[in-house]
Amino acid sequence: MIDTKNFFPKTSKNRYLYAVVLVVAASLAGHLMRNLFSNTNLVMFYILAVVVAALKLGRGPSILAAVLGVLFFDFLFVHPYYSFAVADTEYLVTFLVLFIVGIVISTLVEDTRHVGLMKEKDKMQTALFNSISHDLRTPIASITGALSTLIENPELDAVFQKELLETASEEAGRMNQLVGNLLDMARVEAGALKISSKLCEVRDVVGSALNQFEEKLRNKNITIKIPAELPDVLMDFSLMMKVLVNLIDNAVNYSPAGVELEIEASYRNLYVELRISDRGLGIPQEDIEHVFDKFYRVKRPQSFKGTGLGLSICRSIVEAHKGRIRAENRSGGGTSIVILLPCQK
Repeated sequence: MIDTKNFFPKTSKNRYLYAVVLVVAASLAGHLMRNLFSNTNLVMFYILAVVVAALKLGRGPSILAAVLGVLFFDFLFVHPYYSFAVADTEYLVTFLVLFIVGIVISTLVEDTRHVGLMKEKDKMQTALFNSISHDLRTPIASITGALSTLIENPELDAVFQKELLETASEEAGRMNQLVGNLLDMARVEAGALKISSKLCEVRDVVGSALNQFEEKLRNKNITIKIPAELPDVLMDFSLMMKVLVNLIDNAVNYSPAGVELEIEASYRNLYVELRISDRGLGIPQEDIEHVFDKFYRVKRPQSFKGTGLGLSICRSIVEAHKGRIRAENRSGGGTSIVILLPCQK
């Protein structure tokens, strides 16, 4: 079965070319059927071409299809044949109807798409609001509960007090990261993401990112493989550290305690490849191409936290560095996030 969603091109030039192809196909169909149908029925092939152009190619190509349909129908099927002269004035009405159909249908399809886009936008905003509300309420409730317990029970032993304070601190960190991701996404959407690049050592960026996880990495085994001869990379240190913080945080959250995390770097064909790998749940194959989309979250049987913004922000930052980022499932289970940053050795 042909996938018509991807069959028609998106570029303006190709869309108009496909409109011409549709009219030619309608003419061929009409030529094959001219002995079976009257001319007024043959015009339906051109109307069909206009409808398809309006639905799949847009307003401009559908108008072109309507104009060409009139010309081809006149030239091929109206006496005198192979001439643009019209012997019977009733065909002028046919031409006019064909052209109006193209205009009306194309206009309706723009309106329908606009309504659909607005509905989709509303759904996305509602989902985002619900997700953010939930993800903000959870740490706030935890922080409030921990602090209330400490205030109302001053006689608690020191160990329990320390646990409550650690809980409050961890949840405050989560909330800070969530707010930070929202602000970063707002900057990306506003086109305000500015790169201030200088030559940096990958080892330094990785080390600074890992320092943010001193508590969370206590029960994790971390393997770091960064060769000493790795060339420096032109990057915005703070932004690239933000990328690694997001990726390491995902690796920690999506893998069991005690399971090894791996951070590797290598030089390949004028790129430094940085790979963050875990042995967690992995990503379903149907989701792997979408995990960097904004607000996209992989469906999990468990309840994982997050708004689906982190990986989207990572992609925006990496691409602003003229780099690339992708996700891979690992043999034996788990996920690798691979970053490619251009450099000159």
